[in-house]
Amino acid sequence: MTEAKKRPPCPICNKPNVKEFRPFCSAKCADIDLGKWFSGAYVVPGEPVSKSDIETDEGG
Repeated sequence: MTEAKKRPPCPICNKPNVKEFRPFCSAKCADIDLGKWFSGAYVVPGEPVSKSDIETDEGG
């Protein structure tokens, strides 16, 4: 089995990933993923945070 077959595919387009952009297949897919993080499409689950909690944590 070749190394390319051992690695999981690109999480954006399912093409084989490329070492230079791992775990993605290209810079384009890496940028798409980054854009999803910036837009809030990906979130880490947790309890909602109130505005007063944020102000308390910041010392304000």
